[in-house]
Amino acid sequence: MGLFDIDEEKLQALYHRAFVESGYGFVDPRKYPYLDRALFVYAGDHNCSYDEALMIAKNGRKIK
Repeated sequence: MGLFDIDEEKLQALYHRAFVESGYGFVDPRKYPYLDRALFVYAGDHNCSYDEALMIAKNGRKIK
């Protein structure tokens, strides 16, 4: 695993960081460039959609 690889754990940590920065409210990923980029990278690496990557970041599991 490389330094810039995004896995589920790192994706959830970045989402949590954005959640804290938003004051524990709604997180718009477009307002947090590090989260937006991580979601795009994760979606591309794991062949899923941006929305599925966002749900994994929020919940830690995929939608079935």
